[in-house]
Amino acid sequence: MPRLSHALRHPLAVAGLALIVRVMLVAPRLGQPAEDPDNYVPLAAALAAGEGFQLQGRPTAYRPPLYPLVLAPLVAAFGTGPAFNTAALTLQILLGAATAALTHQAARTIGLAPPAAALAGLIVALDPVLAVQARSIMTETLTAALLAAALATATRPGLCGLILGLAALARPSTLAGAALAALAAATLPPGPLPRRILRAVKLSLALALPLSVWALRNALILGEPILTTTHGGYTLYLANNPEYYADVLHGPPGAVWSGPNQLRFFRRVNTEAAQLPEPVADRLLRDRALRFIAEHPIDFVHAALARLCRFWALAPAPGVYPDPLRLTTAAWTLPLWILTLRGLCHRPLLTWPAALPVALILGLTLVHSVYWTDLRMRAPIVPAIALLAARGTSRPGRQSVPSEAAASC
Repeated sequence: MPRLSHALRHPLAVAGLALIVRVMLVAPRLGQPAEDPDNYVPLAAALAAGEGFQLQGRPTAYRPPLYPLVLAPLVAAFGTGPAFNTAALTLQILLGAATAALTHQAARTIGLAPPAAALAGLIVALDPVLAVQARSIMTETLTAALLAAALATATRPGLCGLILGLAALARPSTLAGAALAALAAATLPPGPLPRRILRAVKLSLALALPLSVWALRNALILGEPILTTTHGGYTLYLANNPEYYADVLHGPPGAVWSGPNQLRFFRRVNTEAAQLPEPVADRLLRDRALRFIAEHPIDFVHAALARLCRFWALAPAPGVYPDPLRLTTAAWTLPLWILTLRGLCHRPLLTWPAALPVALILGLTLVHSVYWTDLRMRAPIVPAIALLAARGTSRPGRQSVPSEAAASC
């Protein structure tokens, strides 16, 4: 591995670099109205006004709660206009910087040498898929910071599990990776089986704590103990419906779903869902998607493979993003994937906590093989990818493995 500057071996150095990159990306949008495609700002405004977690006057669990809770103090202080957008984007910048520093620390936690730790932080600081998310009021930036924090605290299973639970309340698709993490903690060395089980129990109980609080709220307010959101049925059906398969799966190569079929789908689904309680609408769309999958198993397999190709694509879709951006992203991603694949060949990955990045990556990959996906949705696991890529710069067996005491405390 090429020698990195000595300065970059300090977490604050990679944090500073991440800060500069994100300021450059975000600066043109400061002082402008917020880009909030998923309605997190109205949810935060309702919380700030003391109205509870509701949208358009109705209690909801359609979106996960953590990001609106984070934004609510900013709404209380600045309102919802351009000043709020500046404050929210500043928060995104700071979260991006923290993610780079936490990834640096996580690399040391899982036994990587200082140069590899510096490289892991550098990847997070510069990765275009993650960095560009700082420009929008969306959950990827917060979730990436939480997953980096979970990776950095992997030798403290209770704290790690709590952070993974919070990540699931920011972006529920990370819950699959958290479940795989608990399995890895129980089955992989170091430590005898009873100590491994204890490690997994600590992680699992802490993971369940924030989810239980949210589920209790939903049971009291919505009548059902919804663990994450009422949005899952929609996103499952969004990726598995007749219009989507016709336009994308059986359409021209590289097709992106848009046009009249998509508009008809949105109108039909939104009209149906608006007439039903949220949990009922969620189950209706979920059951409709599962029925469609059962009736078209071969098409579903093809669609799952196509989704994986988009999720792990070298560059964003043509026709949606300009060619210079696509080429720049591909030039960054190709060597990153080579290093990541090399990192997957290292034996320490079969130990805890070195297996945690793999669990998070595999979990999110499995989710997005079934649900709606695009390249943007891998942004939260960039810290985990960075750790594997940094490991890939060394020969197998060169990294140290955390001691049994450290890995099992």
